Amino acid sequence: MIEVITVRAFVTDSKIDLKKLQSTLKINRLIRKEHSFLLFEINHDAYLYIKNYGGIVYFNLKPEQVKNLNDKICQLSNTTTRDFEEKITVKVSSEDSINASFDELIIPKITLDFVHIICLNLSQSVALFHYQSLSDRLLNDTKKYTTELELKGRVSLKRKKLMKFVGAALNLKNKIAEHLYVFDTPNLAWDDQNINKVDQLLNEHLEIRYRYNAIKEQLNIVKENLDHFKDINLHQHSSKLEWIIIILILFEVIHLLIEELL
Repeated sequence: MIEVITVRAFVTDSKIDLKKLQSTLKINRLIRKEHSFLLFEINHDAYLYIKNYGGIVYFNLKPEQVKNLNDKICQLSNTTTRDFEEKITVKVSSEDSINASFDELIIPKITLDFVHIICLNLSQSVALFHYQSLSDRLLNDTKKYTTELELKGRVSLKRKKLMKFVGAALNLKNKIAEHLYVFDTPNLAWDDQNINKVDQLLNEHLEIRYRYNAIKEQLNIVKENLDHFKDINLHQHSSKLEWIIIILILFEVIHLLIEELL
Protein backbone atom coordinates (compact mmCIF):
# COMPACT_ATOMS: atom_id res chain seq x y z
CA MET A 1 0.00 0.00 0.00
CA ILE A 2 1.34 3.43 -0.99
CA GLU A 3 0.53 6.47 1.16
CA VAL A 4 1.16 10.05 0.04
CA ILE A 5 1.28 12.77 2.66
CA THR A 6 2.18 16.45 2.73
CA VAL A 7 4.65 18.17 5.02
CA ARG A 8 4.44 21.96 5.37
CA ALA A 9 6.85 24.27 7.17
CA PHE A 10 6.52 27.89 8.29
CA VAL A 11 8.72 30.31 10.20
CA THR A 12 7.76 33.07 12.62
CA ASP A 13 9.11 36.60 12.85
CA SER A 14 10.63 35.97 16.27
CA LYS A 15 11.87 33.17 18.50
CA ILE A 16 9.45 30.87 20.31
CA ASP A 17 9.68 30.25 24.04
CA LEU A 18 9.27 26.47 23.98
CA LYS A 19 8.91 26.08 27.74
CA LYS A 20 6.10 28.62 27.86
CA LEU A 21 4.47 27.21 24.73
CA GLN A 22 4.57 23.66 26.09
CA SER A 23 2.63 24.74 29.19
CA THR A 24 0.03 26.77 27.26
CA LEU A 25 -0.45 24.76 24.06
CA LYS A 26 -3.01 22.13 25.02
CA ILE A 27 -1.68 19.10 23.13
CA ASN A 28 -1.30 16.01 25.28
CA ARG A 29 1.00 13.85 23.17
CA LEU A 30 4.43 15.43 23.50
CA ILE A 31 6.62 12.57 22.32
CA ARG A 32 10.05 14.21 22.00
CA LYS A 33 11.62 17.37 23.33
CA GLU A 34 14.96 19.08 23.80
CA HIS A 35 15.96 22.64 24.57
CA SER A 36 15.64 23.51 20.86
CA PHE A 37 12.50 21.65 19.73
CA LEU A 38 9.17 20.05 20.62
CA LEU A 39 7.60 17.15 18.71
CA PHE A 40 3.89 16.45 19.25
CA GLU A 41 1.74 13.63 17.92
CA ILE A 42 -1.59 15.16 16.86
CA ASN A 43 -3.26 12.08 15.36
CA HIS A 44 -2.09 8.72 14.08
CA ASP A 45 0.90 9.43 11.78
CA ALA A 46 0.25 13.18 12.08
CA TYR A 47 2.79 15.37 13.90
CA LEU A 48 3.66 18.93 14.88
CA TYR A 49 7.32 19.98 15.18
CA ILE A 50 8.37 23.33 16.64
CA LYS A 51 11.90 24.78 16.73
CA ASN A 52 12.92 27.51 19.15
CA TYR A 53 14.04 29.87 16.36
CA GLY A 54 10.47 29.94 15.03
CA GLY A 55 10.29 26.94 12.69
CA ILE A 56 6.89 25.20 12.67
CA VAL A 57 6.43 21.99 10.67
CA TYR A 58 3.18 20.09 10.08
CA PHE A 59 3.57 16.44 9.13
CA ASN A 60 0.45 14.91 7.55
CA LEU A 61 -2.02 17.48 8.90
CA LYS A 62 -5.05 18.83 7.03
CA PRO A 63 -5.00 22.48 5.84
CA GLU A 64 -7.64 23.55 8.38
CA GLN A 65 -5.60 21.94 11.19
CA VAL A 66 -2.49 23.75 9.96
CA LYS A 67 -4.26 27.10 9.95
CA ASN A 68 -5.80 26.62 13.40
CA LEU A 69 -2.52 25.51 14.98
CA ASN A 70 -0.55 28.27 13.24
CA ASP A 71 -2.96 30.90 14.60
CA LYS A 72 -2.88 29.37 18.08
CA ILE A 73 0.92 29.11 18.27
CA CYS A 74 1.37 32.68 17.01
CA GLN A 75 -1.19 33.99 19.49
CA LEU A 76 0.42 32.19 22.44
CA SER A 77 3.92 33.26 21.35
CA ASN A 78 2.93 36.82 20.44
CA THR A 79 4.34 36.56 16.92
CA THR A 80 3.30 36.04 13.29
CA THR A 81 4.34 33.65 10.55
CA ARG A 82 6.13 34.84 7.43
CA ASP A 83 4.31 34.64 4.09
CA PHE A 84 6.56 31.99 2.57
CA GLU A 85 6.41 28.29 3.39
CA GLU A 86 8.31 25.13 2.50
CA LYS A 87 6.33 22.12 1.29
CA ILE A 88 7.27 18.59 0.35
CA THR A 89 5.32 15.44 -0.54
CA VAL A 90 6.32 12.26 1.25
CA LYS A 91 5.54 8.97 -0.47
CA VAL A 92 5.45 6.03 1.92
CA SER A 93 6.15 2.79 0.06
CA SER A 94 7.79 -0.38 1.34
CA GLU A 95 8.42 -1.48 -2.26
CA ASP A 96 10.51 1.54 -3.32
CA SER A 97 13.96 2.50 -2.12
CA ILE A 98 14.63 5.75 -0.27
CA ASN A 99 14.95 8.55 -2.79
CA ALA A 100 14.18 12.21 -3.39
CA SER A 101 13.07 13.97 -6.55
CA PHE A 102 11.40 17.30 -7.29
CA ASP A 103 9.31 18.10 -4.18
CA GLU A 104 8.93 14.41 -3.33
CA LEU A 105 10.64 12.13 -0.83
CA ILE A 106 10.21 8.35 -0.74
CA ILE A 107 10.53 6.50 2.57
CA PRO A 108 9.68 2.86 3.40
CA LYS A 109 7.54 3.60 6.47
CA ILE A 110 6.59 6.30 8.94
CA THR A 111 8.69 6.21 12.11
CA LEU A 112 9.47 8.90 14.66
CA ASP A 113 13.05 9.15 13.41
CA PHE A 114 11.92 9.65 9.81
CA VAL A 115 9.39 12.27 10.93
CA HIS A 116 11.99 14.02 13.07
CA ILE A 117 14.68 14.21 10.36
CA ILE A 118 12.20 15.39 7.71
CA CYS A 119 10.80 18.08 9.99
CA LEU A 120 14.29 19.19 11.03
CA ASN A 121 15.40 19.70 7.43
CA LEU A 122 12.23 21.52 6.42
CA SER A 123 12.40 23.81 9.45
CA GLN A 124 16.00 24.71 8.54
CA SER A 125 15.00 25.29 4.92
CA VAL A 126 12.13 27.62 5.74
CA ALA A 127 14.34 29.45 8.27
CA LEU A 128 16.84 30.03 5.46
CA PHE A 129 14.08 31.69 3.41
CA HIS A 130 13.55 34.06 6.34
CA TYR A 131 17.26 34.74 6.83
CA GLN A 132 17.71 35.19 3.07
CA SER A 133 15.05 37.91 2.99
CA LEU A 134 16.75 39.73 5.88
CA SER A 135 20.14 39.37 4.20
CA ASP A 136 18.75 40.65 0.88
CA ARG A 137 17.30 43.68 2.64
CA LEU A 138 20.63 44.48 4.28
CA LEU A 139 22.48 44.06 0.99
CA ASN A 140 20.00 46.27 -0.91
CA ASP A 141 20.25 49.00 1.73
CA THR A 142 24.04 48.80 1.55
CA LYS A 143 23.93 49.08 -2.26
CA LYS A 144 22.12 52.43 -1.96
CA TYR A 145 25.09 53.88 -0.11
CA THR A 146 27.72 52.32 -2.37
CA THR A 147 25.88 53.86 -5.33
CA GLU A 148 25.82 57.22 -3.53
CA LEU A 149 29.55 56.88 -2.87
CA GLU A 150 30.18 56.17 -6.56
CA LEU A 151 28.05 59.06 -7.86
CA LYS A 152 28.68 61.74 -5.20
CA GLY A 153 31.98 60.70 -3.66
CA ARG A 154 30.49 60.69 -0.16
CA VAL A 155 28.14 58.70 2.03
CA SER A 156 25.27 60.40 3.85
CA LEU A 157 25.17 57.70 6.52
CA LYS A 158 25.22 59.00 10.08
CA ARG A 159 27.26 57.18 12.69
CA LYS A 160 24.24 55.93 14.68
CA LYS A 161 22.52 54.50 11.62
CA LEU A 162 25.80 52.98 10.45
CA MET A 163 26.24 51.20 13.78
CA LYS A 164 22.66 49.89 13.53
CA PHE A 165 23.56 48.40 10.12
CA VAL A 166 26.62 46.75 11.62
CA GLY A 167 24.57 45.43 14.53
CA ALA A 168 21.88 44.02 12.21
CA ALA A 169 24.48 42.20 10.07
CA LEU A 170 26.29 40.74 13.08
CA ASN A 171 23.03 39.77 14.78
CA LEU A 172 21.85 37.90 11.68
CA LYS A 173 25.18 36.06 11.41
CA ASN A 174 24.89 35.09 15.07
CA LYS A 175 21.34 33.81 14.62
CA ILE A 176 22.36 31.61 11.72
CA ALA A 177 25.37 30.25 13.61
CA GLU A 178 23.29 29.66 16.74
CA HIS A 179 20.29 27.92 15.20
CA LEU A 180 21.32 26.20 11.97
CA TYR A 181 23.66 23.21 12.07
CA VAL A 182 23.70 22.41 8.37
CA PHE A 183 27.20 20.93 8.40
CA ASP A 184 26.60 18.66 11.39
CA THR A 185 24.98 15.25 11.11
CA PRO A 186 22.01 15.15 13.53
CA ASN A 187 22.41 12.76 16.44
CA LEU A 188 19.48 10.59 15.35
CA ALA A 189 21.19 9.95 11.98
CA TRP A 190 24.48 8.69 13.39
CA ASP A 191 23.49 5.08 13.95
CA ASP A 192 20.87 4.57 11.24
CA GLN A 193 21.90 4.50 7.58
CA ASN A 194 18.34 5.06 6.34
CA ILE A 195 17.85 8.15 8.51
CA ASN A 196 21.26 9.44 7.46
CA LYS A 197 20.38 8.90 3.79
CA VAL A 198 17.12 10.84 4.15
CA ASP A 199 19.01 13.64 5.90
CA GLN A 200 21.57 13.84 3.07
CA LEU A 201 18.90 13.65 0.35
CA LEU A 202 16.83 16.44 1.87
CA ASN A 203 19.90 18.55 2.54
CA GLU A 204 20.87 18.26 -1.12
CA HIS A 205 17.33 18.50 -2.51
CA LEU A 206 16.52 21.64 -0.50
CA GLU A 207 19.98 23.11 -1.25
CA ILE A 208 20.41 23.89 2.42
CA ARG A 209 24.22 24.07 2.43
CA TYR A 210 24.33 26.08 -0.80
CA ARG A 211 21.79 28.61 0.48
CA TYR A 212 23.50 28.76 3.87
CA ASN A 213 26.84 29.59 2.23
CA ALA A 214 25.18 32.13 -0.09
CA ILE A 215 23.71 34.01 2.88
CA LYS A 216 27.05 33.96 4.71
CA GLU A 217 28.76 35.35 1.61
CA GLN A 218 26.15 38.10 1.31
CA LEU A 219 26.64 39.06 4.94
CA ASN A 220 30.41 39.11 4.48
CA ILE A 221 29.95 41.53 1.57
CA VAL A 222 27.64 43.70 3.68
CA LYS A 223 30.14 43.65 6.57
CA GLU A 224 33.03 44.54 4.24
CA ASN A 225 31.10 47.52 2.82
CA LEU A 226 30.10 48.67 6.27
CA ASP A 227 33.73 48.53 7.41
CA HIS A 228 34.63 50.86 4.53
CA PHE A 229 31.77 53.17 5.47
CA LYS A 230 33.03 53.20 9.07
CA ASP A 231 36.50 54.23 7.85
CA ILE A 232 35.01 57.00 5.71
CA ASN A 233 32.79 58.13 8.57
CA LEU A 234 35.76 58.16 10.94
CA HIS A 235 37.83 60.14 8.42
CA GLN A 236 35.03 62.68 8.00
CA HIS A 237 34.71 62.99 11.76
CA SER A 238 38.48 63.47 12.10
CA SER A 239 38.43 66.13 9.38
CA LYS A 240 35.69 68.02 11.20
CA LEU A 241 37.67 67.92 14.42
CA GLU A 242 40.78 69.17 12.60
CA TRP A 243 38.84 72.11 11.14
CA ILE A 244 37.36 72.92 14.55
CA ILE A 245 40.87 72.94 16.06
CA ILE A 246 42.20 75.12 13.21
CA ILE A 247 39.31 77.59 13.63
CA LEU A 248 39.86 77.73 17.39
CA ILE A 249 43.59 78.38 16.88
CA LEU A 250 42.82 81.12 14.32
CA PHE A 251 40.30 82.63 16.71
CA GLU A 252 42.93 82.66 19.48
CA VAL A 253 45.55 84.20 17.15
CA ILE A 254 43.13 86.92 16.06
CA HIS A 255 42.20 87.57 19.67
CA LEU A 256 45.92 87.97 20.58
CA LEU A 257 46.52 90.27 17.60
CA ILE A 258 43.59 92.46 18.59
CA GLU A 259 44.93 92.69 22.17
CA GLU A 260 48.40 93.67 20.85
CA LEU A 261 46.93 96.39 18.59
CA LEU A 262 44.88 97.79 21.39
